[in-house]
Amino acid sequence: MSKRYLVLDIGGTFIKYAIMTQGGIMEKQGKVAAITSNEDTMLESLESVRKTVAGYDYEGVAISMPGRIDTKRGIAHTGGAFTWVHDYPAAQKYGAVFGKSATISNDGKCAAYAESWLGSLSDVDSGAVLVLGTGVGGGIVLDGKVVMGASGGAGELSLLLGDFDIMRKGFPEAGSSMWANRISAKSISAAFARRKGLEEADGIMLFDAYDNGDEDAKAVLEEFGLQAAAGIMSLQATLDLPRYAIGGGISARPQTTEIVRETFDQLYDPNASWLPFSKPEIVTCKFGNEANLIGALAFHLTK
Repeated sequence: MSKRYLVLDIGGTFIKYAIMTQGGIMEKQGKVAAITSNEDTMLESLESVRKTVAGYDYEGVAISMPGRIDTKRGIAHTGGAFTWVHDYPAAQKYGAVFGKSATISNDGKCAAYAESWLGSLSDVDSGAVLVLGTGVGGGIVLDGKVVMGASGGAGELSLLLGDFDIMRKGFPEAGSSMWANRISAKSISAAFARRKGLEEADGIMLFDAYDNGDEDAKAVLEEFGLQAAAGIMSLQATLDLPRYAIGGGISARPQTTEIVRETFDQLYDPNASWLPFSKPEIVTCKFGNEANLIGALAFHLTK
């Protein structure tokens, strides 16, 4: 009989959970409100998950969470929006709630694990996942392994710079140059809102307007395509990968990947003999909102 695992995706609004087989099949899944303002409320939220799955037998707990994670020791050095997390023994603390051994990994890298294991990168040895959300999450896969980096920070693509000159100003002013502020779902939705004189907008509004021929939406997405393609070009000069997979909520719209792919095709000159790298495929991630759960299990199974 296949072993089962409890898998958690800890986010700022919800903690998603699933009972999964070792083959990645979800037998039960759901979510609870994430009250994550401090350690006590986080543990209370996890306790509510424990009660919900109390009738299931599972081998261990696999956790996806934001932040810079030491996966070997189970330490969360940072926690993204969870600002109280600092050098926190998350695997030990969270595992204790369930009475099981636990592993933790960065949410973006979990998405890369998912796509490398069962998704859009499963048939290539190397690739990268770009998750377009509040920022630009994701991870890099080299020779079948998700790259963690010396301190767990590899693949933090939000911080890729789009303008080296602006760095003279230092932070936080230079933050406008970061990739996260140019191609994330949040940033392009905000750009559309500004053009329309709206207080706010979301990806649905942007793409619906684009589908209806709105010129402002077209301009925003053309700029998005250019910034995304230029960033991939920079990554390609460093990594020379065969494939990039685009995820996040807006990737459900096929135009997202199509715009990036078509713009990259325009930038890449196959006749330019000086280009030292090959032209990669640009595809859509297979897994949407379930990517972090699937990837957390994939990482857990490697330990």
